[in-house]
Amino acid sequence: MTLRIRRTVVVAVLAALATTALPAPPAGAGARQQAPDESARRADHTFVVRDGTRLTLAGRPFRFAGPNMYWLGLDENVGGTDPADPPAVDHPTYFRIRDGLTTARRMGATVVRAHTLGVSTGHPRSLEPALGEFNPEAFDRIDYAIAEARRQGLRLIVPLTDNWQYYHGGRYDFLRWLGLSTDDDGAAFYTDPAARAAFKQYVRTLLTHVNRYTGTAYTDDPTIMAWELGNELNGMTADWVDDLAGHVSTLAPRQLVAAGSQHGVDPAVLASPHVDISDSHYYPPTAAGIAADAAAATAAGKVYIAGEFGSGQATDELLDQVAANPDVTGALFWSLFGHHDHHGFVPHGDGFTVHYPGDTPAMRTAVAALTRFAGRMSGRPAPAVTGDRPLLTAIDADYGINTLRWRGTAGAAGYLVQRRGPGGAWATVSGAEPVGADDAPWFDLTTPTGPVTYRVVAVDATGAALAVSRPVGTTGSQDQVYDPLEDWFVSAGHSDSLRRTPAGDGVLVAPERGRSGELRYRRADLTAATVTVASAGRPRAVLQVSADGTSGWRTVRPRIDRVGPGRYALSVSGLRGVDGMRVVWGRDARFAVASVALTARSDATASTAPGAFALTAPAPDATGVSRLAALDWSAAPGAAYYSLTVSEHADLSAPLVAVSGLRTPGFTPTTAWPAGTTLHVRITATNGYGSTAATAAFTTRADLPGVVVDDFDTYPSDAALAAAYPRNTGGDPITATLAPAGEGSGHSMRLDWTPGASGYAGVIRNLSVPQDWRGTTGLRMWVEPGADGQQLTVQFVASGFYWEKTLTFAGTEARVVEVPFGDFAPPPWATPGPLDLGSVTQVSLYPGGTTGASSLRIDSVTAYAS
Repeated sequence: MTLRIRRTVVVAVLAALATTALPAPPAGAGARQQAPDESARRADHTFVVRDGTRLTLAGRPFRFAGPNMYWLGLDENVGGTDPADPPAVDHPTYFRIRDGLTTARRMGATVVRAHTLGVSTGHPRSLEPALGEFNPEAFDRIDYAIAEARRQGLRLIVPLTDNWQYYHGGRYDFLRWLGLSTDDDGAAFYTDPAARAAFKQYVRTLLTHVNRYTGTAYTDDPTIMAWELGNELNGMTADWVDDLAGHVSTLAPRQLVAAGSQHGVDPAVLASPHVDISDSHYYPPTAAGIAADAAAATAAGKVYIAGEFGSGQATDELLDQVAANPDVTGALFWSLFGHHDHHGFVPHGDGFTVHYPGDTPAMRTAVAALTRFAGRMSGRPAPAVTGDRPLLTAIDADYGINTLRWRGTAGAAGYLVQRRGPGGAWATVSGAEPVGADDAPWFDLTTPTGPVTYRVVAVDATGAALAVSRPVGTTGSQDQVYDPLEDWFVSAGHSDSLRRTPAGDGVLVAPERGRSGELRYRRADLTAATVTVASAGRPRAVLQVSADGTSGWRTVRPRIDRVGPGRYALSVSGLRGVDGMRVVWGRDARFAVASVALTARSDATASTAPGAFALTAPAPDATGVSRLAALDWSAAPGAAYYSLTVSEHADLSAPLVAVSGLRTPGFTPTTAWPAGTTLHVRITATNGYGSTAATAAFTTRADLPGVVVDDFDTYPSDAALAAAYPRNTGGDPITATLAPAGEGSGHSMRLDWTPGASGYAGVIRNLSVPQDWRGTTGLRMWVEPGADGQQLTVQFVASGFYWEKTLTFAGTEARVVEVPFGDFAPPPWATPGPLDLGSVTQVSLYPGGTTGASSLRIDSVTAYAS
C-alpha cells in the first residue's frame, strides 16, 4: 500500500527533485556533506569479515567505536521537548534518523548498534504486532535508517530480540502469544519448540526483507555488519545459541553473528561455532573488567566487543586503556540522541543520554573523550560532517518581544541568531558567544518595533559558519510557524490516506494513489499562508479557509510561484476572520506538500508599558519562610518578560539572584536562601513599550546550619513533585505525592510502591544546579516508615561518583535520622572514586524491605553540619 503511493503519485516529482540544486551556504560556510568520505564510499559494498579474533574490512584491520541508538526503528521519545509532555511510541521521523546518524559520524563513529532495527514486536506500530501478523509500514523507517547508514558509510549491529520487556518488545512477546509460562525468567523461550519456531519465523521475515530505498535484501547489505541474537539475553542454552546462530548464518552467510548476556561473557556464546562476536555490557565500565572479558572471549577464538558502556564514565583515562587493548575490537556507548524536529534536543531521562556537543560541562567533556576514542579505534579523525541546515520553526510575538524556535544542525557547536531591519544588514543579536540548540526557545529581549527578519547560523567550535537557515520576516504583532511535515505536531488533523516520502532534507506528503485527502491547520486569526508543493507541472492544489477551523470551508485562490525545479509556492494573504486552513487533494491530484508556513495575528499585543502587579508568595513581609521557597507574583498585564533581583541589602546591592528574560511569573531558587535573613526583592515587568517594577521583602527561617536538599514545601501540586522526582523507569511502580508536613510547616513527600519483578523501586532527583556539601557531616532527614522492618536506600552522585547507604527501620514511629558521610559507600555496580562533595548532582531514594504494597514519608532532607 505505502509502496504503491511512493512509487507512483510522486515519481515524477522525485525525478524533478533529483536535479534540484541545494541553496548555497553563506560566506565562509560549508555545504551539508551529501556523501560519505572517500574511504567510507569505497567500502560501501564490502562486507566486514572475521579473521579469527579480529575483524577486517577490505583486507585491513577493522576496529570501531560509536553509539547505541536503540530508537532508530521505533521511538519512545516522540512527545514534545517539554519533559511534562507525555511520550508516545511511533516511528522516528526521517529527520531524526538522518540527524542522529550524522551526529554519530561527527563523533567519529564507524559502527552504530540499534535495537529497534531488529527488535520490533508486540506494539501496534511494530514489525510483528501479533503472532504471525506483520506490519509493512514498520519496515519503512527501518529501511530508511539502513539506507541512510549506508549513505554515510556507517555499519550496523542489529539485535533480534530483547531480554527486557520494553516498549519495542522482546522474547516475552512470543511466550505470551503462545500461552507459554513467563515464569523462571522466561526460560521457555529457549526450551519450547513452538517459541523457537515463532522466533525463527520472525528472524526470517526480517532478514529476507528487501529494502525499498536501496533495492537490496537485508542479508545482502554490507551496511549490516552483524545480527545479534538478542540484547542481554540471560539464560541462553547452548542448544538454543547453536540453533539460532546457525539459522542466522544460513540466512545471511556474509554477515556476522553476535551474542551476549547481561554481564560478563556467556559460556554458550563462547562454545558455539556459529557465533562470531561475543558482546559484553558495562554499567559502569572499568578497564580491568573490559580487559578480563576481552581476554576470555579471544581465548575462546571469538571477536570481542563492549556492546554497551555507560557514557557517564567516558574519560580519556578509561578509554585510552580500552583503545590500547588489541583484544577489544569495538566499544559502543549508551546512548546518543539528536535534535528534536521543532527545537532543542530529543529528551531522554535514563541518566546516560548524550547530545552533541553536550548540554552540560560534564557531557561536553564526555563527548570530547568519546570522539577522541573513536579516532583511536578507527585510526582516523572524526570527519567534519554537517547535517541539515538549521530551520526556524516558529517566531512568536509577545507584547512586542519575539521568541524564536529552531531545529538544530547535526555537527554544529552552536548558533548565532541574526536580525535585520528593512534594508539593513544582518547583525548578531544572540550575544558574543554562540547559543546552544537547547537554548531554543530563544527570547529577543531587544526586539525593535516594526518589521524585522531573522535567520539562524550554525557554527563550528571556532565560530566559523557551517549553514544558515532560510530567513523569516515578522513584526511585533505576528506569530509565524513553519511545519516541515516530519510529524503531525503542528497540524490540527489529516486524512488517514496521507503518507510521507523522504526527499532530500525533508519529506513530501500526499495521499495514496486514487484517494483524496486533506491536511488541516487551526490557528486563531490567520492572516497568510504559504504551502510549498512538489509537482511535475502546475499543481492542481485546493486551499480552503474556515472561520472556526472546523466547518464552513471556502476555497481561496492562491498566488502560484515556481520556486525551483518541480517546486511551487502557493501563497494566500490578507486573510481576515480566519482560524483554519487546509490543503485538499482530489482523487486525481498529482502533487505533494513539502512545507507549510502560517502567519497569524498575535494574541499578545500592547501599546504601553505593562500594568501593575505584586509579589504574592512569599507574602510581603512574611517571616519563617522556607529556605527553598519559590517566588511568585501576579501577572502584569501586557508583560512580555520579567527581571528579578534578590539581595540581602535594601539597595539591592550584591544580589543573590539577578536574572532576566523570565517568561512567566515565578522563580524557583537553585540553592537555598540564607537562613534567618531578610531578603529584598525587585521584579520588573517589561514589554516592547516600557517597564513596570514591584518591590517586597520576606524573612527566612533559621534552620540548622548546612545545605537544604529539599523540604518539599515549595511544590504547588503532586504533579510538580512527581516531575521533580520521576521514578527510575527500570524499577517497579512507585509514586511520589505531597503529604502533611513531618516537621516544620508545608509538606512532606509520600512514596507509595509495589514490589515486583525488578526487585527495586525508586525516585530520582536531578539537581538543576550542583549543590556544594563541603563543610557538612552527613545527611539528615525526617522519616515515617509505613511498616516494621522497612528499608530506605539513600543514594547521591558527587563529582560523578555514586554513593549510597541502606537504612532499616524498626517500628513505624516517625524519627529524624542522621547518616554521616563516612557510612556511605559506592554501590556494588558503580565505579569507586573519591568522595568529593563539592558538586552533588543527584539524590535518589529507593524504599524497600517489604513484600506487599507499602508507603513511607520523608521530610527536611539536609546536608547537616556538626
